[in-house]
Amino acid sequence: MDGKSVKLEIRVWLNQKTGHIHIGGGGLISTVSNDPASRRYHPNLYRKLGNVLRDAGAPAPLRESVDA
Repeated sequence: MDGKSVKLEIRVWLNQKTGHIHIGGGGLISTVSNDPASRRYHPNLYRKLGNVLRDAGAPAPLRESVDA
């Protein structure tokens, strides 16, 4: 490493009530939403994290809600 980056282990999970994807690790927690009205709206990251969850067999957003 060049001293300009750090390794951070994170966990990612879907809150099935809100539809938000949570990201936690290293003392931080944040969320990503696919709702354009949300401050946490980030469709590209939401799609990518949804795929990570789906590929791991974890609860994930429906593909239709991600690709919309």
